[in-house]
Amino acid sequence: MAEEDVTLIFKGGGSIVGHKPIFSSDGENVYVCWKNKILEYSAKTSKLLYEYEGSKDPIIGYDYFLYDSFPCLAACTTTGKVTIWKTVTYYKILEKQIPVKQIKDFSVVAWENEGDFKGLVSFMYKNRLKFTLVDVKKCVSKDYSFSIKLEDQTHKHYIGISGSKYFSVAHRNEVYFVRLNDRENYTKCKIQDSRTFTCITCHPSEEVVLTGDTSGRVVVWQDIFSTKQIQTVFHWHTLPVRAVCFSTSGSYFYSGGEECVLVKWQFHDSYEKKFLPRIGAEIEHISVADNNTCVAVSTRDNAVRILDNQMDQIGLIQHLVLGKQYESGLIYDPRTKALVMNGNQGHIQFYSPHDMCLLYSVDVVGRNKITNERDCVMENIEVTKTAVSRTGVWLATVEERRDPVYHSELRLKFWKFSSEQQRFELNTSIEYPHDKSVKNIQFQPMSNDDSLRCVTLGDDKKFRIWQLVDFTTVYKTGVVWKSFGVGFYRDLNCCGLSFSVDGSLMAVGFDKITTAWTPDLCELKCSLVHPSHKEKIKYVKFGYSNQCHLLVSASALQLSVWNLLTLCLLWTVPVRVELLVEDPLSTYMAVLTSNKKVFLFSPISPDLVYSNEHLLKKHAKVIAATFVPSKYSNDAGLKWFERSHLHFIDSNNELYYISTGSSTEFIPDLVEDVLENEEKSAFGKMTPKLHLTREQGEPKKHLFKKDVNERTFKKFLEAPIHTMAPVRFTCYSLLKSFIIQKDKTNT
Repeated sequence: MAEEDVTLIFKGGGSIVGHKPIFSSDGENVYVCWKNKILEYSAKTSKLLYEYEGSKDPIIGYDYFLYDSFPCLAACTTTGKVTIWKTVTYYKILEKQIPVKQIKDFSVVAWENEGDFKGLVSFMYKNRLKFTLVDVKKCVSKDYSFSIKLEDQTHKHYIGISGSKYFSVAHRNEVYFVRLNDRENYTKCKIQDSRTFTCITCHPSEEVVLTGDTSGRVVVWQDIFSTKQIQTVFHWHTLPVRAVCFSTSGSYFYSGGEECVLVKWQFHDSYEKKFLPRIGAEIEHISVADNNTCVAVSTRDNAVRILDNQMDQIGLIQHLVLGKQYESGLIYDPRTKALVMNGNQGHIQFYSPHDMCLLYSVDVVGRNKITNERDCVMENIEVTKTAVSRTGVWLATVEERRDPVYHSELRLKFWKFSSEQQRFELNTSIEYPHDKSVKNIQFQPMSNDDSLRCVTLGDDKKFRIWQLVDFTTVYKTGVVWKSFGVGFYRDLNCCGLSFSVDGSLMAVGFDKITTAWTPDLCELKCSLVHPSHKEKIKYVKFGYSNQCHLLVSASALQLSVWNLLTLCLLWTVPVRVELLVEDPLSTYMAVLTSNKKVFLFSPISPDLVYSNEHLLKKHAKVIAATFVPSKYSNDAGLKWFERSHLHFIDSNNELYYISTGSSTEFIPDLVEDVLENEEKSAFGKMTPKLHLTREQGEPKKHLFKKDVNERTFKKFLEAPIHTMAPVRFTCYSLLKSFIIQKDKTNT
């Protein structure tokens, strides 16, 4: 297959909290920036209303303002392309290319004349940050005299603007105040070298500026253009303040930071304040609607929380949760057809790649997040491993608190999905299932959950088998998980776990040796090793379908295939394996290398089915990957990338899958809303509706019924080779299933 036949399709992720959310003038809608588009949501229902698209480049700044007496939305990309949409009709009414390069920030300047469209732009020029006022309609810019030297990229700069009056810039421990109509003069102030500015905002009508710093202070700067400014300190935060925002009138303001607490301050009384604790994640941005009815709080978990004026949450805009780590990998849940991965601290999330939406999250740890202290990093419990059974009824999680100084924690939990409550409920909690960390966990692939087993690998050089047992108490009767057996091999470290298709065999890697076990008896069947293999095994995978007797083992520099029927090495190739993923709907496996190459192969042959060395070159490092069946997964005649999609998530928390570039998605919800609104309108009730009626003919009678005896043929194809009966015993039933059925009619 040629390399250009497939491409990467974006399926979610990326930050929606990189820019400050913006409310509409009436406070009914809220706008958030996501990559190269702007999303419009309802502030009351958090429902997506529209997507503003217009560029392939990322958006560097956007704003909501009045243009020609119409509410409009303006956005500027990193290349200087400025686009204006009319929010009433969603039409694009202006598109200009401003004459500025290396743009860092863009803000709309609100002039009294609504026909004017000017923007404040910051850009890089010879390692200095400069500022210019751009007339977007005329494509003319006028630079300001002052600039900031950026010695390194570790210290960010923050910009605040107050209508058409002035703007302020904070960098390191310096703050600048500049009038918009005076490009020559400015005022500069400094704070202690031990403190650094972390955020800034301007009063909507007065010459007052708020700044936050690393020591947790909120400083109010007054008389900013005088020779001696007045400073008032509001101090409650212990950690750095990440966001400050005035109300519309400026009588009170909000602040938030890494304590996950929103603080509402009265401007003229530093002792009067109100708190909203346990928001869920660190606060990044705060916005207030013009009518003061709603507050939007952007948090680091990639969410925008909508609050009312009483600081009660009334809405939530949640995209794919940007976890700090994806140690549990990507797991496919067959019940919800979702991807299971790490989410918030102590949570796992179920994300639907087909709908590109977050279905729900499971609070595995069940504890509040412990925020850091000023001079101490607090260790929280993290979900390190996750497994889902074949039916999707059982969920296994491993949580661990890794503390090198104090006491560490390790816990294995089994969850069962309740069809009545429609949620996972905790069934069994096991303290310290291994002496050290758990490295892998998998369920035995069985359709019957009554005899289900689960296997965990630990850093204690052992694997442990868990099984369901009945229990009875005075309160209830049910099943719990209990240890069934423990296995080890020559006191070697175990790494890599896989089950055969029918679950009758289990493969475990011990250093450079591949072993096969029976999970029902915890009995060693064979051990396989090649004298030339010196690397430790990272992955072991059983083949599928007619290749279920083949076992693939991969180390950091080698990939080998063993035949379990002959106990011989089938083939081996040198390759830098980063990830090894199997497709459950075919015999193919995918290898993602450390140098960002993609290989697809079948265990029966070393010949590649597909290879691409340039597909991932421009992308960040791939952290986890898995195959997800498409909606056409039952069609065996499709190509490998059409029947199953190889999904992966990179270090930028962005989710992609490999497919053709011609794949399109249809969103029926938007169409249904338009039709529903038309019917409810006065004009829609007067217009006649068109109804089509078709003559219904007699139903066709097919000579061959597809579902009849289909199970017999399917059972024959999917049965493992080493467990099949001789052909002479199955020949009669197989040929009988091919016979064409005819209905007998009375004559």
